[in-house]
Amino acid sequence: QRDFSVYIVNCFDTYFAAKMLKLPTLSLAYLIKLFIGIDIDKRHQLSDWRVRPLPESMLTYARCDTHFLLSIYDKLCNEIHSSYQSEGLLNVLNSSKKLCLTTYHKE
Repeated sequence: QRDFSVYIVNCFDTYFAAKMLKLPTLSLAYLIKLFIGIDIDKRHQLSDWRVRPLPESMLTYARCDTHFLLSIYDKLCNEIHSSYQSEGLLNVLNSSKKLCLTTYHKE
């Protein structure tokens, strides 16, 4: 919303899920390593994504950064449900929803 005026709904934030599970690191790179067993290259995390055309290295980064999200979502949901039942999942979803409802105002 802040940068592109896009509003996200029904978001599941892996950060809140990792926090609920008290994992030592809350990053997506850590979750991919933990659940998938792959180290991903994060050098383009802070790159300027407005550049067009995107260089091949940025396209590869984007593919790797998103390819495992559904699998990680399933694994996080299963872990949370095993440890905290449905209440844990609801807490993660509510935290994600609250973040999505944050309104940014340009100065």
